[in-house]
Amino acid sequence: MDSTAIYSILALGFGLGLLHALDADHIMAISSMATRSNSRNRWSVGTMLGFCFRWALGHSAILISLSLLLLFARLELPETIPLLAEKLIGLFLIGIGTWILWNIWRNRLVLQVHRHHDVTHVHLTDRGNTYHNHQPVLVGIIHGLAGSAPVLALIPALDQTRNLVGILYVLLFCLGVLISMLAFGLFFRQIQDWMAGFGQKVFQGSRMAIGSMAIAFGSYWLLA
Repeated sequence: MDSTAIYSILALGFGLGLLHALDADHIMAISSMATRSNSRNRWSVGTMLGFCFRWALGHSAILISLSLLLLFARLELPETIPLLAEKLIGLFLIGIGTWILWNIWRNRLVLQVHRHHDVTHVHLTDRGNTYHNHQPVLVGIIHGLAGSAPVLALIPALDQTRNLVGILYVLLFCLGVLISMLAFGLFFRQIQDWMAGFGQKVFQGSRMAIGSMAIAFGSYWLLA
């Protein structure tokens, strides 16, 4: 294989990674997790980027690990694993979408009492959030086994005559996924800021829409 063909294959891997990150199931999962964890638009840019980076880290880790095993250990990926991963993603989207709608319905508002000098204030406030930072990594790992990831990343890598080219293909694919997901994170945070600017009711309405879409999309993945 000449150098021109190798560069073309590697460029293709990077481009497919950019597109793959924006698959509908990825966007729905990231949006749902972000919506679940941010009921009042308090996230900084760094927090949102860190969130997307952890998802991409999990997604990339499983793809790179599988490519090493398939290329060097000559193992085969069981056909049932991608199917099982798709069902898990469906269950996850249904669960997190239901959690969002339940959270909005009960409003999670409680009375808080505090004092300023001789004046006592009583007002409504949110309960503490119990979001776990490892969740995006785990979801990214499952996504790496489901959908188009094995087709776009693993199969082209296995078709290469040189193992090194196959690994480089997967690495560039994962780099494309990371860059594209970080760009989406910035975009999604801007959308949240824009929604919050119209007031809490509009912002909560957007959360309800995302929760409903997560349930619908999860049901499709589960039943398809």
